[in-house]
Amino acid sequence: MRNKAYQLLRRSEDFFKTDMVYLAKGGFWFTLAQTVVSLSSFFLAVAFAHFVTKEAYGQYKYILSIVGLLGAFTLSGLPSAVLRSVSNGHDGTLVYAFWQNLKWNVLFFIVALALSTYYFINGNSTLGISFLVVGSLWPIFQSTNLYNSYLLAKKDFKRSAMYFDVIGNLFPIFCLVITMLVTTNPVWLVTSYLASNTVIGLILYRRVLKVYHPGESIDHGTLSYGKHLSLINILSGIAAYLDQILVFHYIGAVELAIYNFAVAIPNQTKGPLKGLRNLMFPKFMERTDKEIELGNNRKFVLLFFLGLGLSLTYIAIAPLIFRIFFPNYLDAVFYSQIFSLSLINITFFPADVYLAARKKIKEQYLASISTSIIQIITVIVSIIYWGLLGLILARVIVRILSSFISFIIFRNTIKRAIISQ
Repeated sequence: MRNKAYQLLRRSEDFFKTDMVYLAKGGFWFTLAQTVVSLSSFFLAVAFAHFVTKEAYGQYKYILSIVGLLGAFTLSGLPSAVLRSVSNGHDGTLVYAFWQNLKWNVLFFIVALALSTYYFINGNSTLGISFLVVGSLWPIFQSTNLYNSYLLAKKDFKRSAMYFDVIGNLFPIFCLVITMLVTTNPVWLVTSYLASNTVIGLILYRRVLKVYHPGESIDHGTLSYGKHLSLINILSGIAAYLDQILVFHYIGAVELAIYNFAVAIPNQTKGPLKGLRNLMFPKFMERTDKEIELGNNRKFVLLFFLGLGLSLTYIAIAPLIFRIFFPNYLDAVFYSQIFSLSLINITFFPADVYLAARKKIKEQYLASISTSIIQIITVIVSIIYWGLLGLILARVIVRILSSFISFIIFRNTIKRAIISQ
């Protein structure tokens, strides 16, 4: 049976233009992990919908959005830099990057402390305490997560799936559900989320060090490359969280809660895409530009029809899902159906993987900056003039447009690379 499966996978490689045996080996753990993550995230959303008021949930999401916005100014590109470094044999980069990330996150702590002081002075103890907790725990939490880049570089997809995706998600979700059964205070929800992620992150980071005993070979250029990637990510980081902050300030906490439930299920595609990206990255490091170009043409077509199929299916079943699981958020159904059209943007995501694997810094700058500027402008204008519906439509358009921009940059870059070889 195993030999038949192996032969079937090998024969299918001509059609998919992909190493299907490699994909199946890594894909099993990736699929298992994403199934667990998706189901547990769905369960958490149901818990929030039933146990937490829209006002409290909106405040909770606003605080986490500020965290994400501040995180855009940290070394957000370091995980990709570590992945590339360890893939090239520099195992010691993991520990080096961990301490460098902690050091650079001192700035994050200072800004969070300043925000906390500001809100305390203005009589908002909820946000004051929340940002004090954020500043203390988030830097450690983010630094520990670098262990996953190490596992991916080692192609240890089993541990990556079980540690980072399964255990790293289930433990915080369990803690959050227990917390909301006791209290729906946003401060305690934020504390539970960050504290549980920090604790499990430290445990798993130490576990990876114990299993692998990383050597002393360090690529000191990793920090420099990580800074470049982080600069690239600044505008995209701002764009990723600006919508939440503007909805909270211009429309309200309740509307922010509705908005988050509208985009929650369509956004679940980010998990599988991230897992697929992690599988593709090491292979793109090994293959020639010509091989990548030939393989990607078929992938683009298949991914387009996959995205379209997912979108149409979701539009059909969304009303039923909300009636059964999120009855308090039926007003989010229409917004969610429209937002699902953005799933078509998965078509060209291999283009981004290529640019990262080939360390095309200038091209990544161009793709990130151009799409982020477009998103920031459209989000601001749409919220101010057309409210929540305008924001949803703007995000759909920008997602598809940004994917197409990445594709154009990819095509021009890989053609130049092939000609120069």
